[in-house]
Amino acid sequence: MKTVDLEALKQQLEAARHGDREQQKAFLASINYHSSNCVVINEMNDTDLKWIAPLALDLFTPAVDVLVGGMRRKCCHWEEDFLDDDTGDMVTVLRSDEIEGETVFTPDRALLDQIGKNVLASFNQLNNDELRDLAFWCESPEARDAIEEELYRRDDPIAISERGDLYQYGDEENGIFIDYEKAKTYYDRVGEEFDPVETARQRRYDAEHTDYPEFTYYRIAGDDVPAVKALLTELYQKYGEHSEPFWYLPLEMVMKTLVGSDAYVGYIQSIHEGEPCEISVEFYEANRDSLKYALLQVFPNLTIEVVDQD
Repeated sequence: MKTVDLEALKQQLEAARHGDREQQKAFLASINYHSSNCVVINEMNDTDLKWIAPLALDLFTPAVDVLVGGMRRKCCHWEEDFLDDDTGDMVTVLRSDEIEGETVFTPDRALLDQIGKNVLASFNQLNNDELRDLAFWCESPEARDAIEEELYRRDDPIAISERGDLYQYGDEENGIFIDYEKAKTYYDRVGEEFDPVETARQRRYDAEHTDYPEFTYYRIAGDDVPAVKALLTELYQKYGEHSEPFWYLPLEMVMKTLVGSDAYVGYIQSIHEGEPCEISVEFYEANRDSLKYALLQVFPNLTIEVVDQD
């Protein structure tokens, strides 16, 4: 028993190519989020943009999905057979995998940017589901951020919960550092249970019981290097534990001083003089760029390179 009729899908694509606008919309909607989506898109080429692009520019979300997806990637596909234990039938399923370096459509930055601009100008005509779908496919960071803000303004439960996730897990590159109490305020709004104290305890326990901490060098240069050295030396004198040749300055005290968050686990081991200055850090968690972005929040006149310690 086959789950996908490839020939029928190809015939439907050919009919859409020669159909009217409503037929084309119906076809794109029929393959949206379907397991056969990659098969159909792989049958397309740049000439199909003549009818897909106008629909995408009008923010018909299945057209945006196909257009942007086709400009991002191309997939290979194949069929696999397996025996259904419940029915005893042989079932054929479709598998797919991305082909590295290939796309279905030639990427068109101007077209993608225009879709983003159209989204920004059309909030009043789009419902929450459409906005979430467009946010996933939108190539413009500004448009994505604006969509997220609009959904949050509308009290969209998913957007509110995702805002809580940002503060639970951190988005340090964009200036959001872990803050469990703030995360709780968002989760409370949508009725999600969240215990800041227990979450912090579990995070620290998991971090301190890892067998493989990350050892990292921060190589820093710039006019603010003396101020960074002075701050870390002051914090070491207050909170550090000396064990020759290491400092063991708790990372939580550094992050709390810089950005107000004590949720990060690790130690600054030492500062090595020279140009550039090097800070040796031992991380017990995945957020090993967190100190970099915290330093840049306070000391913007720095360049920081993060490298693995040998």
